[in-house]
Amino acid sequence: MNAPVLSPVPTVSLDTATRILRANTGEVVVSVSRRPDGGWPALKLILDGQDYATIQPGAIVTGEADAVELAIPLPRLPEGRLRSIAVADATTGTLAPGSNLRPIPTETKLRALVIYPAGEVYDHDKVRWYRAPMEKLLSDYFNIGDMIVYDSTLKLLDYAHLEPMKIMSPTDADIARYASEFDFVFVRGSNFIHESMEWFRAVEVLEKVKLPVYAIGVGAQASQNRRIELPEASKRFWSIVAERSAAIGVRGAFSAETLRQNGIRNVEVVGCPSIFRTRNRDLQIRVPDQRDIRKVAFSLRREADKSYTADPEAYLRNQKAALLKVDDQSEMVMSSHGEQEEKAFFLRDAAAKENAVSEFVRTGWWSGADDAAMRRIYEKQLFSFFDVEHYDAFARSQDLAVGYRVHGVLPAVAHGVPGVLVAYDTRSQELAETLKIPVVPEAALAEGGWRAVYQEAALNGLAKSYGGSYDRMRNFLDRNGIPHRM
Repeated sequence: MNAPVLSPVPTVSLDTATRILRANTGEVVVSVSRRPDGGWPALKLILDGQDYATIQPGAIVTGEADAVELAIPLPRLPEGRLRSIAVADATTGTLAPGSNLRPIPTETKLRALVIYPAGEVYDHDKVRWYRAPMEKLLSDYFNIGDMIVYDSTLKLLDYAHLEPMKIMSPTDADIARYASEFDFVFVRGSNFIHESMEWFRAVEVLEKVKLPVYAIGVGAQASQNRRIELPEASKRFWSIVAERSAAIGVRGAFSAETLRQNGIRNVEVVGCPSIFRTRNRDLQIRVPDQRDIRKVAFSLRREADKSYTADPEAYLRNQKAALLKVDDQSEMVMSSHGEQEEKAFFLRDAAAKENAVSEFVRTGWWSGADDAAMRRIYEKQLFSFFDVEHYDAFARSQDLAVGYRVHGVLPAVAHGVPGVLVAYDTRSQELAETLKIPVVPEAALAEGGWRAVYQEAALNGLAKSYGGSYDRMRNFLDRNGIPHRM
C-alpha cells in the first residue's frame, strides 16, 4: 500500500533515533533521526499488527536537520477497530519506543486511570480528603498539598471518567478491564523520584495494559542538591513512562537531572499543575504596594527532620520567629497542610489539643503552656481544609501568600495573589526557579517578616513570566498528545 502524505513538524531535541511521540485515531507523530551515514531510515507503519505503509523520510525532508518529527495521517477505520499502532525500522524490523500502544480516540469521551490518587473526586474534577471518623482524621497524617496537585491536574485534563489504577493487589480481571475499557494512564504529580518510592505491582500492570502513560509535574526529593540513585524497580517504572510518552514532565532542573543520571532522558521541565489550576493564561497577578497589604496567609511546615533540613532545631526557631513577625505586621492566618497537632486545634478536639501543646513544648515550638501569642494564633488564626475548593476561597481572600509550603503559595498565585516562598529543600527550590516564584532564606523572613522580603521587582518578574510558564505546560501536553483543557 502506498504511504500516506507526511507532514514534517518543527524539530525538537530527540533522545532516540526513532520513537512514537503521540498517536490518536487520526494521526501518529514519529520522531526520526538520520543514520550515521547521513541517510534516513525507512520506516514501516503497522496498524493492528498488519503492515500498512512504508515511510521514506528522505523523500520529504528538506534541509540539513539531523532529526525531524513526522505527522502521519491514518485511515478512517470502523469504530473500535484500531487497537494498536507500531513503527518499525523497515530494514531491521526493530520496533520504535511507543509502539503497540492503543491510540487516543479523537471522537469519544475518554476514560482515564490514575496512579496514586490523593483524596476522593466529586463533581468530576474536585478533590476532597476521604471521609472518615474524627479520630481517624486526627490520627492519620496526610499532606493536603497532594490533594491540591491532584485536583489541579484533573482541572487541566480532558476526560469523561476516572478511576484509580490498582497497583497493590490487581486481579487478572482488573488488568483485562483496564486494557479494554480505558484510554490513558497518568501519574499524579508529586515528589515520587527518590530512593524509597514503592511502586508495588505498577510495572507489571503497565506492561500488560498497552496504554499511553503520562507524568505531569513529578519531582525528585532530597534535602540537599545531591545525586539520587534510584533502585531498579523505580528505574523500570520511569522507563515505562518514558517509553509510553513523548516526555516525562518534571517540576524543575534537579528532577530532570536526577532522571537523566538514572538513564531516563526524554524529560521536560514544566513546573507544577497547581499554579495553572484556573486555566487562565491571561491571569493578572497582583503586585500591590506594601501599604495596601493587610491579609497575609502564612503556610506552615512545622514537621521537618534531617531528610529535609540539615538543622531541624534552627529550622523550627526560624519558622516560629517568622510566624510571630508576620503576625505582628499583618492580619495573618496560618494555614496547616496536614500536621496532626494542628488538626487537633482546627477540629477543636479538647484532649488532642492539650496533647498537641505538650508536643509543642517538648520540641521547643511553644515556650510553654502559657505561650499566649502562639495559643492565640492556634485558637483564632489557624486555617486548614479537607477539600481544595475551600482552600481556593481562602486563597482568593488574601493579599499575600508567604511561607514554607510550596502548595501554600502556588495555588494562591493561581488566583492572582502574590506569593513568596521560603525554600529549604530541593523540591521547593526547583519549583520556585522554574516558575519564577520569589524565594527567600529562612533567616530573612525570621528577622524581618514579610515586609523585609516583599520585593515588587521579583513579583513583577513572576507576573510577566506567568504567560510563558502557562504556554510551556500547554505545549508539553500538546506534544505528548495528552487530552487537556488549557
